[in-house]
Amino acid sequence: MASSYTTSLKIQEIGNGEQSGVWGSTTNTNWTLIEQAVAGVQTITMSNSNYTLTNLNGVSDEARNMVLVVQGTNSGIYQVIIPANQPKMYVIYNNTTGGYAITIGTTGVGGTLISVPNGVTAQVYTDGTNTYSAQTGSAGNFLVNGNLSVTGNQVDVGNMSVGGTFGVTGTSSLAATSFSVSPTAPTPTTGDNSTKVATTAFVATATGSLGTMASQNANNVAITGGTINGVTGTNSGMTVGTATNATNATNVTGTVGTANGGTGLTSAGASGHLLVSNGSTWTSATLASSGVKLGLGITGEVWNNVTGSRSSGTQYTNTNGYAIAVSAKGTGSSSPSIDVYVNGVYVQGFNWQFNGAGAHSGCFTIVPTGATYQLNFNSSGIDTWAELY
Repeated sequence: MASSYTTSLKIQEIGNGEQSGVWGSTTNTNWTLIEQAVAGVQTITMSNSNYTLTNLNGVSDEARNMVLVVQGTNSGIYQVIIPANQPKMYVIYNNTTGGYAITIGTTGVGGTLISVPNGVTAQVYTDGTNTYSAQTGSAGNFLVNGNLSVTGNQVDVGNMSVGGTFGVTGTSSLAATSFSVSPTAPTPTTGDNSTKVATTAFVATATGSLGTMASQNANNVAITGGTINGVTGTNSGMTVGTATNATNATNVTGTVGTANGGTGLTSAGASGHLLVSNGSTWTSATLASSGVKLGLGITGEVWNNVTGSRSSGTQYTNTNGYAIAVSAKGTGSSSPSIDVYVNGVYVQGFNWQFNGAGAHSGCFTIVPTGATYQLNFNSSGIDTWAELY
């Protein structure tokens, strides 16, 4: 039988009766190659391309070594190509520069590859077609003496005990897939204002003494700054001292005891339409003297001629804190008309035909606060335009 070579390690098998007197040299070479396969460390250098390991019969090569130290500079992910149809185990150290991973696997047989991140040493094995990670779990206890870095998701199906400091630099999601559904934590001491995690017990203790707003009547809760927005419902018994910060209290209803020391509302304090009663009857005159505007002439608004500052087809906005009235007249040779839009809605149209020397059109509309309004003068010019504010 002629000499042949093994499939995976390419060790020479001497045929019966062959190599008389020299078989010892062949045997010594085989032992050297076996040692290379068990303990050999081979350095290879990549340079922006895939690298194919040498694979030779009966002599030293790269693919036979147990450990591959991969160095060089890559500007992308490239493959270290191992021999196909040759089962074997490797220890791979990605020592390349550039920060990219490398892949390990065969070519031409459609097998899967294993990715080794930059700076990582990994154990892999191949069945001759596919390449697999040789370390995907631990059958018993697993002790990490140094730092443990996790670049993917960490899923713990059992208990995890951390004897030292557990630091998380990214986002920690306390969900059913990572921790218990209802995770617990030590409750800090009452009054602790550090950055410790506040448990439900800590929050309940810290806020439980406040009670309801009804129980605060005896405690004289003071609001010393900021704004009160969206207050609704019955507010009887609520006493306001100097209401200098009530400019945005647009929805206060009910009875307020006193405002500004009982002297009435100032224009600054009432600019947000704060309508209150301190036991007196408020009239349009007293509201007007306090700077409160209701619009439409109720609290002293007057008509203003704005003819020179208005144009047909231009959209304007009522920036006042109350509704205004708009009155206009157009004139033309025949059949003039005015179309009125408020917030884009067609609300009215006026047309006047005078069988004679001329024709006129007119309109009158109410514009709510904050609404847009537009007058289109058709076949006519603006004769007059007045607004009540």
